[in-house]
Amino acid sequence: MLAKFAVPMFIFISGLVLFYRYREGKVPYISFLRKRFKDIVFPYLPWAPLYIWVEADFFAGGFISLGEWGRQVLTGKASYHLWYVVMIFQFYLLFPLFQAAILWLNRKSPGRVLWGTVLALGAAYVWLTGKVYPIGEWTGSLGIPWITAYFGEYADRNVLYFYYYFVMGAFAGLHLDRFKSLMHRYTRFWIGVFALLLLWTGYRIVEHFEYRPELKIQYNDTPLLQPSMAVVLIFSIPAMYVFALALDRYMPAFWKKTLTVIGSYSYVAYLAHALMLTAAVYVTDGLLYFMNPTLRTLAAFILCTLLSVAAAAGLRRMRSAAGLLIPGAARRQEGRSAAR
Repeated sequence: MLAKFAVPMFIFISGLVLFYRYREGKVPYISFLRKRFKDIVFPYLPWAPLYIWVEADFFAGGFISLGEWGRQVLTGKASYHLWYVVMIFQFYLLFPLFQAAILWLNRKSPGRVLWGTVLALGAAYVWLTGKVYPIGEWTGSLGIPWITAYFGEYADRNVLYFYYYFVMGAFAGLHLDRFKSLMHRYTRFWIGVFALLLLWTGYRIVEHFEYRPELKIQYNDTPLLQPSMAVVLIFSIPAMYVFALALDRYMPAFWKKTLTVIGSYSYVAYLAHALMLTAAVYVTDGLLYFMNPTLRTLAAFILCTLLSVAAAAGLRRMRSAAGLLIPGAARRQEGRSAAR
């Protein structure tokens, strides 16, 4: 539950940065997409086949057709966490449309009307998350292959069902000073409401555990695409923003530097973590079998984090070394660094 904020927060940050940068004028779409392909798609492409091969047990003679291979790469089905890459890239593909709509709304809605519109969009989003299944059934009845799949099997990576976090980021980026003022002025409110929502959600989760006739534990209240969770996630964004400000203000320099280093490898570490988690669980279950399960889980989490960051750092070093071996690559890299 404490980690649920991650997906909406990253979408929010993406919206904030993009609209802050492109708040005036059109986006140079080709160069814009080229950079996103380089930063997001290219690092993804080697990992998706790797997970497909591991899942198919390729080294033990497992086989997967070329068509199925392509489908899993395109949809992020190769591993449980790759859906996110497919979902977030849709925001970049559709950014000119988002930009045109939001900038028009920003121009046409003065003062309080604008913020009322933002709240109305949030209410519409919460309502929409309660209609994911009915929409999937309706589109399924149409029998249109791509549409049916997009709103059915792949609804969890449909950009429509995550739009509000991007909209929140967009208006924060367009009105950054106002946004910061609201965060500072109502810090206790954001933290307090988020804490109450977490307690409420935790209570609902545990309430649905069954003890008779046998123990049954389910987490049907935790998926992202449902109204109650949408409310929690919307409030998680301002709460985590002010929490991050507090960390920046009070955290010792060593830990800030550590988090900065981890952050610099975070995307590739994210891509790697599912594979590293398997290795971490294997090690901790084998060596720490005598330990309390909660502590063993924590140990696996720490080991997975270290292995994932180490893998990302190692790949970056290999890439740098390969660049030095390719004539002209080092000069091109220096040119790009100077341009930045």
